[in-house]
Amino acid sequence: MKLRSKRSDQYQLKPALIDRLLKPKVLFCTYAVLIFAAYMQPLDQSLFTPNLVGNTPPPFFVGLYLATWVAPSLPALIALLTQVGLRQIPSVFAKLFTFLLVAAGLCLTLAAGVFSLFSDTQILHGLTLTIAVASSILIWSGDDGKPRPSRVAKLGISVSTIAALWSLMTVPMILGQARFIADGSPYCIAHHSRNSPVETLHELRGFSFYTEKTGYKSTSEWFFHGLMIVDHLEGQKIYNWSPRRWRFDLVARPNLLFEPVSNVCVPN
Repeated sequence: MKLRSKRSDQYQLKPALIDRLLKPKVLFCTYAVLIFAAYMQPLDQSLFTPNLVGNTPPPFFVGLYLATWVAPSLPALIALLTQVGLRQIPSVFAKLFTFLLVAAGLCLTLAAGVFSLFSDTQILHGLTLTIAVASSILIWSGDDGKPRPSRVAKLGISVSTIAALWSLMTVPMILGQARFIADGSPYCIAHHSRNSPVETLHELRGFSFYTEKTGYKSTSEWFFHGLMIVDHLEGQKIYNWSPRRWRFDLVARPNLLFEPVSNVCVPN
């Protein structure tokens, strides 16, 4: 009888643990951490450093940049508020904040892509981040003491979760393909800029390892999402990362490009 009672207690504990993990607050906190990890970018210190003539960007543009930079942390802020007592956001205020956030997010996404012909990854980055932040507010809206999230809010959470997972899963995908392609040969991974090797894992996230100038080329510039250089036994080869195909593609004739690609990093 004692053995049976212990087993029954164990079976009772498992559903209780699952129920606890599936509580809305716990799920939302997990979601907030996921969004932060997938979207948060290092602060660009160059905006606060005077250029060669001693000028810095206008405060308006700095403010826009900071607003965009802090956006991935807003779900985490809301999650923190739910842990200290926030139960719901009145529907009227939630809808108003959501409208303003969506409008601002769309405007910033369009503004960022005007000079780069809107790369697909750039658009995906801006739109899904906007959805993630807006849904974080809409998911806690309600008028009767409890949040009553709409289908739109749930759909927004789902879409941004998938996008965030894609961004994070790009890291092991890049590392795995790089090792497979190199097959023991020295290699390096870099952004398409002179002497810009990737030194940290967060630089390989899907929403970090891409160029905002994809699709644009002139007589002096070519832009790639990201590059890998491999010193194979038969010679050096250069590969371009494709976020759409989720793979490295061989750059057929890199020496013919006006903007060099062999000087981005040194294989080791």
